[in-house]
Amino acid sequence: MTATRPAVPAAYSIPRANRPIDTVESLFSHLYDAAKLELSTIPLYLYAAYSIKTQNVSQWSSGPGAFRLIKSIVVEEMLHLSLVRNLIVAIGYGDQIKFDHAKFVPAYPEPMLFRVPELELKLAPLTTDLVQDVFMPLELPAKVDAPPEAGEYQTIGQFYKAIFDGFQRLCGVDPGKPTRVDPDRERELFAHNRLDLQYINTYWNEGGGGAPVVVHDLHTALSAINVIVEQGEGTDPDHQEVPVYPEDPVAKQQPGLVEAPHYVKFKRIADGWELIGDVYPVPENPRVADYPEGPIRDLGKLASAAYTYVLAMLDELYNTSGQDVRPGAYSPRYGLERTFIAAMQGLLFGVIKELVRTPITEGVHAGMNAAPTFEHYRFPEGRPMTEHLKEMCERVLPHYPALGGDNSVLWLISKQMPELHAPHH
Repeated sequence: MTATRPAVPAAYSIPRANRPIDTVESLFSHLYDAAKLELSTIPLYLYAAYSIKTQNVSQWSSGPGAFRLIKSIVVEEMLHLSLVRNLIVAIGYGDQIKFDHAKFVPAYPEPMLFRVPELELKLAPLTTDLVQDVFMPLELPAKVDAPPEAGEYQTIGQFYKAIFDGFQRLCGVDPGKPTRVDPDRERELFAHNRLDLQYINTYWNEGGGGAPVVVHDLHTALSAINVIVEQGEGTDPDHQEVPVYPEDPVAKQQPGLVEAPHYVKFKRIADGWELIGDVYPVPENPRVADYPEGPIRDLGKLASAAYTYVLAMLDELYNTSGQDVRPGAYSPRYGLERTFIAAMQGLLFGVIKELVRTPITEGVHAGMNAAPTFEHYRFPEGRPMTEHLKEMCERVLPHYPALGGDNSVLWLISKQMPELHAPHH
């Protein structure tokens, strides 16, 4: 049985900009909030992307279209989330973080972490105003090189720079001065690393740049941070291109292997270069409780449960050793990595697709379409999550028959998804 988990890890304390990272506990606290920051962006972008009726404006469109651009950004944000968790595992704190905890999952609207002035993150249908007013400021903090003030981080760039410097400081390197690493302190920092628990095969990482970094020393830790920063957070507004594989020093030098950072991709949408097309009239920051009782609310609950289950799969993956991954041999870890793709693309998207097509005829959102709320769902204790998901799916199936049949949402739940158990709350 899974033990009851505290709302906040015992090793966590609120990061302060006026205190340099000089302990492993402080480094973990920063990385914990970095993971929260990365997770907070994914529902925002998914909500906006799934609000688009057509995934491409036209087969004759000259560019990839808004949907594909946002999808590529989501893929890279998922990579950033896995890189941060690899860093947490590398310093021996892997058991201190759970993505599927109710206190870890964002509740929108909420202010963005480590940004001054405050930026409200919200779930909203895709518009050029949303991109310009929320997504672009999110990906490009102002005053990247300005020093922190009043003991608080002002930008994401400052926050990740503090983490970068913290790794150096804990390995005996004076930040900003290229001196040799103290091998004893480096070994001490990574003494409790579990390489077999790090995520190294992101099979979902198609359409996005970068690749996982196996963190085992200072060099690889800094490389992982650089991937995150170069692809979006904290980049220079005039930096129009970044390497497709920023973690690979050879690939970085090859001409043509570049892509636009997140800020520039969003700017292409805001400026009208990549057309949005038709958008469903979905509400801002919906709550399942606001949907009318009956099939729509039940479908909204299923979407939240599917989202929570996807986060639980990531937790399970990070708790499952990859030492047994060998050609021709069964591996629980490999199975989790592969079924995670089906959970994202088949289970979660399959439910969301039905939601956004569903008109609401009564209540506070009457005249609009339903949409995913990305709320944390509390599964019943002592039962497999898949068993509960199946019951939820079967309940709405008469009203949403597309959820059933071969290779459907119900089929995936019944035949493909691992039987994870809900933790004690």
